[in-house]
Amino acid sequence: MTPRRARTVAWWLLGVPALTCSLAAQAASATDNAAPAVPRRAGGLPIVAEHHYRMAAKIRPFLLFWIGRDQVGGAHAVWRRSPEGAGYELLIGSDPTQAPRRINRWGYIAEEVQGSKARLLGVMKQSNEESLEEAKANVAAEGQRGHYVFKAIRATADTDEASAAITTVRVARDLTFREVESLLELLEREAAPGTLRRVRLPQGTRPGFLVALTDLIHRDVAGHSRPAAREARRTAIAIPYIYNGTLYDLTLQASERLRDTQVGPRRYRDVIHATDFALLYGASGPIAEIPVYAVYQPRWWLQVELFLDEADQS
Repeated sequence: MTPRRARTVAWWLLGVPALTCSLAAQAASATDNAAPAVPRRAGGLPIVAEHHYRMAAKIRPFLLFWIGRDQVGGAHAVWRRSPEGAGYELLIGSDPTQAPRRINRWGYIAEEVQGSKARLLGVMKQSNEESLEEAKANVAAEGQRGHYVFKAIRATADTDEASAAITTVRVARDLTFREVESLLELLEREAAPGTLRRVRLPQGTRPGFLVALTDLIHRDVAGHSRPAAREARRTAIAIPYIYNGTLYDLTLQASERLRDTQVGPRRYRDVIHATDFALLYGASGPIAEIPVYAVYQPRWWLQVELFLDEADQS
């Protein structure tokens, strides 16, 4: 994934720059342990697929070794489709009842394309930590301030132009990713209008990160279905996209088709490994074009893993 500018879109999207520092877990209720759900009012198109993921995380406090913990959060991905268009949603974040120091960092994004028109909504817990110690300090400071800051981005695009605005809202309670609906309602009522940014779009630019990623995976799976591809595909795929008024390239140089591979306790048959970044997705069957495993390292001291967390679909 190669951005045209230094800022990384996944940093905004995931909203998890400080997921794991040190453990201070609470007892969780049955509701807290349930898989997170995307807001049902976010998309107007019918759902054709949805998958849940569990989150593990590792920190490297002393530059020498990683310290890891499983079940510190989760994710829920949704695919929507109809003859009128397509939509994609991702809710992902830490669970403060399980994450170290009750860290609460999360994000939600919804992208929908109908004809030549596209719209995007994204929210995230504000976080700017550059180090493990800064992450710890911010958790303590939030409680002392008595309010918590969330950001939202709203964007639209057509074939020629995209516009986006970022707003913030302060809330008295530290909402978790299980309360995304409540946050969206607060943003509608209380967020001040943001400054609108307009950008002219080069031809072929996708209107969002999820749209671009879905397109890239689809093209890669199709490439591997050709007899000449065999086990590896070494022709680069580059997809331009817009996010918050900035142009990026999502680039996959090569990928490898694996007939059988182990991911944690599970084995998958016929998956593709995107070799530029640690991402596995199905090549055929019920998990075709569905990510089953991903690794994201937003900082030198933090690494996040997502595992498809459902009944065996391999």
